[in-house]
Amino acid sequence: MDFTQQLNRAAALASSGHDTDAKAAVQRILAASPDEPNALRLLGLLHVRAGDHRAGIGRLERALAIAPRSVDAGRDLVRAWQRYADVLFDAGRADEARDAQRQAIGCDPFFATVRRAAQASAEGRARDAEAAYRDILKANPDHVHALVGLATVAIDRNAPDDADRLLARAMAVSSNMSHVHRALARLAMSRSRYDEAEASALRATTLNPEQAECWTTLGTVQAWGLKQAEAVESFERALAIDPKAARVKLSLGHVHKALGNADASIDAYHGAVAANPALGEAWWSLADLKTYRFGDDEVEAMQATLDQADLTSRDRAATHFALGKAFEDRGVANTAFDHYDKGNDLRRRQEAFKTDRFVEQCARLRDAFASVAATPPSTTARPRPVFVIGLPRSGSTLVDQILSSHSRVQGTMELPHVLGYVRELERGPDGYPGCVARMTPSDLADLGERYLEETAAYRGDAAYFVDKMPNNFLHVGLIAAMLPEAIFVDSRRHPMACCFSIYKQNFARGQVFGYGLDTLAVYYRNYLTLMRHWQGVLPGRVHRVIYERLVDDTEVETRRLLAHCDLDFEPGCLRFFESDRVVRTASAEQVRQPIYQSGKSQWRQFETQLAPLAQALGDALDTWDA
Repeated sequence: MDFTQQLNRAAALASSGHDTDAKAAVQRILAASPDEPNALRLLGLLHVRAGDHRAGIGRLERALAIAPRSVDAGRDLVRAWQRYADVLFDAGRADEARDAQRQAIGCDPFFATVRRAAQASAEGRARDAEAAYRDILKANPDHVHALVGLATVAIDRNAPDDADRLLARAMAVSSNMSHVHRALARLAMSRSRYDEAEASALRATTLNPEQAECWTTLGTVQAWGLKQAEAVESFERALAIDPKAARVKLSLGHVHKALGNADASIDAYHGAVAANPALGEAWWSLADLKTYRFGDDEVEAMQATLDQADLTSRDRAATHFALGKAFEDRGVANTAFDHYDKGNDLRRRQEAFKTDRFVEQCARLRDAFASVAATPPSTTARPRPVFVIGLPRSGSTLVDQILSSHSRVQGTMELPHVLGYVRELERGPDGYPGCVARMTPSDLADLGERYLEETAAYRGDAAYFVDKMPNNFLHVGLIAAMLPEAIFVDSRRHPMACCFSIYKQNFARGQVFGYGLDTLAVYYRNYLTLMRHWQGVLPGRVHRVIYERLVDDTEVETRRLLAHCDLDFEPGCLRFFESDRVVRTASAEQVRQPIYQSGKSQWRQFETQLAPLAQALGDALDTWDA
């Protein structure tokens, strides 16, 4: 019997579970040919399966040294180190386990490809990243880093079920790899499941506390869950490990901004700029404070970064938006608008708004909710959500801050839950809103209960809580049907002021309609039409707050707002700027100050540049507050 036949027989014995006989057969082969790589590989696997990881790794390393191009040997060696790390973690020998994990990475023949794919993903080249990860998985279906990378791509493209399957497979390979738990945390956040996200992030820091990325993930989850003080600690832990991490400094600045620590926020953003002057998001974050004024040296530094040929499109766009703010503050309207135009053009190339699809969506929503059944509120005492809706930059943060200053109201943030339910319904057989016709009162009630359960982590035990997601204006019909006790407040602002404020806002994500004056006009007009529809089918349910009236007569408008919510007037609501609550919007710094008048007319210095917007808005300019 030749070596090939002997090896096949040994492999067959191993496959059928006769490990002792398989080991004896392999050892006979190696006695005659000590450097036979396939025999060494099989013996290594048998040792690993028997729990003798060190002996198994030794055989696999020898096999790979003899046949360095052997994909099977390389894959099996990586897997052996991973299994050994799991054993060491289970035995409480964490430091040795982490060393074993590093050994697995060090001998991984695909790790360089993984790094290139991750870079492609970070630069927005999702297709390149996905192709690279899939190529790795063709050669090694259990490659954990490729599974996690592909799951991350799936999360980015809003395919959570695909990500779930990939991460479940990664966990089956090894449950003690921190980057798997970091990805699980991100997946949980995409599904608005805070407790799961926090548990996964904490597990990552337990497994690899020496890795800055683990603390960054935990800080991100905590900030998302409104645990801002804890987030500060986590980001500072990350920076203690990697002091030059510009994006972590950026995240720290965001948390301080939400907490109202203006000086600390500015310091953190300055630190991000110092660590990476090309990080456009850091420049934009300074501008997004709204109250910050750039010095001449900072303007020169931003202009210099635009000369860099390798500046990413996203950083270039953010820098243009920041320069627009700098020149607007200087009263140089033409230059400011030119930068806003360039920033919007770059963002529009990244993600174009499909106007026809949006107009059709609004029409389908009106048809699906031609009427909304008057369902009696729940007889059980449960918190009442107040949905502050409308367009971004419409004064909704001011409305939210006034409401949240009331003793019976808990402010939260722009909760993504309803939009998540809509995405789930869209993936169903009838789509959304087509599925609404088939939904029973019980189905809708269950969705309402789910909303209250999933938002519990944010709202505490207050009688009322605010959900400030502006895009919920599209789904008033669904929300009213699933939460009969829900309160709606439509925050509205003059169309020119609102649209221009959106146009000069570099949104982190979403709101892609804002990157063109033409699409802004279409969006605003359809918003008005849809809100008139909701007011018709839900009479008395939607209270409108006109931002300009709120600014001019704050007490009268505040009393009307509170009365609509069945809340008694409290003087503290007029001193909303003294609240120490977390505020997570672009207007965070502005609402920590008394109301000011200038926001109503800032757009007028750009009337010439905004003439196409005015023309496209048409009669909406006369009927927007009717």
